[in-house]
Amino acid sequence: MARLKVLIAGGGIGGITAMLALRQRGIDVELFEQAAAFRQVGAGLQVSSNAARILLKLGLGEALKRVATYPEGRDYRGWDTGERLYYTPLGQKAEAHFGSPYYAAHRAELLDVLLSGLGEHGFRLGARVERVDQDESDVSLTLADGSIAHGDILIGADGIHSTVRAQLFGKELPRYTGNVAWRGLVPAERVAHLDLGSVVGVWMGPNRSIVQYYVSAGKTFNWIGISRSAQPAQESWLAEGRIEDALAEYDGWNSTIRTIIAETPKVLRQALYDREPLPDWQVGRVVLMGDAAHPMMPFYAQGGAQSIEDAYVLAGCIAEAQDRPLDALTRFVRMRQPRTAWMQGLARREEELYQMNDAAAIRARNDRMRTNRIPETATFPPEQERLYGYDAEVELRKSV
Repeated sequence: MARLKVLIAGGGIGGITAMLALRQRGIDVELFEQAAAFRQVGAGLQVSSNAARILLKLGLGEALKRVATYPEGRDYRGWDTGERLYYTPLGQKAEAHFGSPYYAAHRAELLDVLLSGLGEHGFRLGARVERVDQDESDVSLTLADGSIAHGDILIGADGIHSTVRAQLFGKELPRYTGNVAWRGLVPAERVAHLDLGSVVGVWMGPNRSIVQYYVSAGKTFNWIGISRSAQPAQESWLAEGRIEDALAEYDGWNSTIRTIIAETPKVLRQALYDREPLPDWQVGRVVLMGDAAHPMMPFYAQGGAQSIEDAYVLAGCIAEAQDRPLDALTRFVRMRQPRTAWMQGLARREEELYQMNDAAAIRARNDRMRTNRIPETATFPPEQERLYGYDAEVELRKSV
């Protein structure tokens, strides 16, 4: 039997993780990235236990530990008073309970960790996919320079604006979610006097919220503010906003939040879009993963983590059915669609929890959170058990 060849379109977090996981299982793989260099812009992201578990399996644990932070808990606070309404443990308690650490990191540094395992071969930069073709025995990519690459399977890991998705299912405009994200990175020394602690802080206010935590081994403080807005901003990660506009957006908020924003050297303002769910991610020898398949709102901080899960599960399915590639892709979709759909729904529900604007509903939410606050000695909420306890290796064994 000829050796299986897998093509990957997209060199972001999901695509590179898929490449590493396929290589680990002895699969021949080639990756195509349209940019001239691998890059991740943006700011921080959370590498929750379900994702960190996979990165450790790929041999990246030490590299990740060097650049990440290790938050001790998650604080939910009121927007004006700063009162702690709810707390769930992370840190050593989460690592002991879920069997892998919970980190926060800068996107660019996570990409560097992944690239450290990639080496110097097996990928092409400046390789924009123009066209996808397949028949009963082959799938091919036609690139912008006119060259053609052939393989047995194509993975579309090319993000929310996926060319592969458009080829499979037709072009569609992404849906504006009604939310704009403000993102900022602050040198740690500028906010040291605020005593922000080693936590993921969630501040909830009418029609807007802020999530914050340290990244870059504690050298930088990261924040993302999400606000409902009828006026979409640019969608680009690189779209700069104005500090004075961010401060106006969070007018009246607790002085801690306003100080953090004021100390931010540069803010980005980005419209948040998603897409309607697809009934299937597979057409023949081509399959979508990550944001190309299931873009989600950032309220549960799982976009990157779910791409990492996808990548590892997909590599396992392919490795275990190399002589039946179509069956491998079908199994992957069957395994991953229910979880990612649940995650998309959880993120949407979290938006309402964070950003409700009815005064009576806010009082009721705050009372409920105070009453149900989990003591630091207790276990974890059911949705966190299901989310962070996920082990892709165990799921692969169960689904054979």
